[in-house]
Amino acid sequence: MANRKAIKTKLTKSALVKEIATYIPKGTTDPVRVTKAVLEGLADVMERSIRPGSLGQFMLPGLVKISTKIKPAVKKGTLVRRPGSSEMVPSKGRPKSMRVKARALTRLQKAAQK
Repeated sequence: MANRKAIKTKLTKSALVKEIATYIPKGTTDPVRVTKAVLEGLADVMERSIRPGSLGQFMLPGLVKISTKIKPAVKKGTLVRRPGSSEMVPSKGRPKSMRVKARALTRLQKAAQK
């Protein structure tokens, strides 16, 4: 089985292929087993790329880019702008959180336009 450490550098297409190839068992020729291994490897590489302490983004070349952004904590009572009326109101407070965004890239956008 492959390495479970966080990925801290941007993966090129060939590096991504090599990383996923480590999940395929040696000597396997059954297409179903190979496909399952590739999907499992892709999910694991994706998770290791966006977890805390890693690069914070994953790109499947030409299809999708997944990125994370840390939203800081807001103390209770801090003045924040209300979106509807632009008036400043005291905040209820919220903990630090992480947002995950997925963005469609060129090849996927072109496929949707057809």
